[in-house]
Amino acid sequence: MPNSKRLLSAVPFYACVLLLAYMPFHVFLVQWLSTFTGGLSVWKVAKDAMIALGTVFVICLVIRQGKLNKTFEWLLGLTVLYGLLHLILWVTHPDIYRPSAILGVTYNLRVPCFALIGYGAALLRPDLFKRISLIKVTIWAGTIVAALGVIQYFLPSDFLTHFGYSVARGVKPNFFIDDKPNLPRIMSTLRDPNSLGAYLIVPMTLLVAEITQAGRMFRVRILYIAAWLTQFGALWLTFSRSALLAAALSIALFLVFQYWHQGVQIAKRFWLPLAFAVVLLTGGLFMARNSYFEKSVISHHTGAPKAQYDSNGFHWFFVQRGIKGIVHDPLGHGPGTAGLASIQNPKGSLLTENYYVQIGYEAGIVGLAIFIALNMFVYSKLFAKRTNDITVALLASFWAYVLMNMLLHTWSNEAVACQWWILAGVIMALPAAKNLKPTRSKI
Repeated sequence: MPNSKRLLSAVPFYACVLLLAYMPFHVFLVQWLSTFTGGLSVWKVAKDAMIALGTVFVICLVIRQGKLNKTFEWLLGLTVLYGLLHLILWVTHPDIYRPSAILGVTYNLRVPCFALIGYGAALLRPDLFKRISLIKVTIWAGTIVAALGVIQYFLPSDFLTHFGYSVARGVKPNFFIDDKPNLPRIMSTLRDPNSLGAYLIVPMTLLVAEITQAGRMFRVRILYIAAWLTQFGALWLTFSRSALLAAALSIALFLVFQYWHQGVQIAKRFWLPLAFAVVLLTGGLFMARNSYFEKSVISHHTGAPKAQYDSNGFHWFFVQRGIKGIVHDPLGHGPGTAGLASIQNPKGSLLTENYYVQIGYEAGIVGLAIFIALNMFVYSKLFAKRTNDITVALLASFWAYVLMNMLLHTWSNEAVACQWWILAGVIMALPAAKNLKPTRSKI
């Protein structure tokens, strides 16, 4: 009996490993394998059904084995409250398009579900995190995805149509800046370029943590540098301005958090050349304001026919529309009425280009408050364990995702949400003194 109990309690850990390794390849595998088996919708739904069942399994296992603690109770309580609010709003808005409502509930709730799975896995079997490093799984999955993305840039633009990609099947096979074929954007095995860029933020920041770790062997450091350069190359080829800015913010925050005192000493010693470099960079950017680089990478306007709104204008227009909807109905319009889930509605979608505005529109002011409370709760628990560089990397990337979610529906992507929230849940649960070293995490 003890052996069977021990084996059962290991299931959530291996589920975390599987999810972190599989999620970035989910879209590609579903599109490709369904061309042989059929049942594309079944393939798409299966992962979310497994996440839901896995969450319930973890909750029951934690309670049954007496591992429940205050943090898990708070995490579970906020998740249940968030879910109940979604269901109440759905019931009180029976005219919501059913497929959109189902997707809305799924997309919004899998964020805290990932955290529960990660936290439960670490509560049940903390010893397993010494055998398999989730950090290495994350880093090398990201590197493989990045390498495939770089290769994709040099392939014909219709290459992914051979693997079942098409607009009719729900995933575009290619992306371009201003729809210009000579300006391709890569998305590798994810759904779109912005999602790929968002996904690479965590592994790139973790790689910086590994590269800068004291005592690292030279050949290992070179390997990690090569992996980081591969990921940066893929990030650049997404031409995702929000992802590039967010990745820079995440890495900068990590370096500031970890090396603030050293940075101050360097700045005092080399302030003159640093000031000159800043002036030179600022002047260069100003001089390049009308260049091809500025138009293709920064403004994403390369001479396409002038529309009422450009890319930047549409962002602001969608945000304004979402905010007006919140003001009109502060209690919420119901799940699936905004964001990516609303695209399913044949009567029209409502993209807000801002995840927080989306939640406010769907779940109202109360739902947005619960979601923000969930974020702050998780962040505070991570902040309390900031004794190692892996935790600091997650704290830094948290603010990068805040930035991206102000511009896009970032947490709606399964690979991005899975990666950050599972790792956050794990670190929250692992005893800092026992399983985390001052300079390196054991996960």
